[in-house]
Amino acid sequence: MPKIYTKTGDKGETGRFDGTRVPKNDPVIEVNGTIDECNSFIGLARSYIEDEQVSAFLRTVQSQLIVAGSEVTNVSHDERLPFITKEEITVMETLINELEQGLEPLTHFILPAGGQASAHLHVARTVARKVERRLVALRESVELNPVLLAYFNRLADTLFVLARHVAKLDGQGDEIWINPKKQA
Repeated sequence: MPKIYTKTGDKGETGRFDGTRVPKNDPVIEVNGTIDECNSFIGLARSYIEDEQVSAFLRTVQSQLIVAGSEVTNVSHDERLPFITKEEITVMETLINELEQGLEPLTHFILPAGGQASAHLHVARTVARKVERRLVALRESVELNPVLLAYFNRLADTLFVLARHVAKLDGQGDEIWINPKKQA
């Protein structure tokens, strides 16, 4: 097994799938790193989730995020690597629809809270939105699979609904935001 450190990045460059070396602040690498950040926060949330179905779904998402990260760095569109497809989006939409049936309709803004698992899912949601913003910027200079942007948009929606669902499972529920102008 190769060593974890190669020293090839010690001068601020990293390698892409096609073998080219680019600066570590290259926009493609920045998006890939933000996808990794999202994946790590989902893993952190999973460590607090007791519901096996939710955990299994999030594990699948984590695997998809590795695909998404490799897809972003696959600038030559090498067909040996997998790609994110519309089917993954459909699965998330189906889950959102199912979970929302068991949740109170939203009538107020809610705070990103609801217990440890829920709060960590909210953090993962905000990072998914950050990936989305960075993909919008990246597509100005790099050809991207248009499904990627939709995938991260729906992932953020899914993580929001999952956060609410997990808060309910944990007996926490939604924490409603109270407008300070209406408190006086």
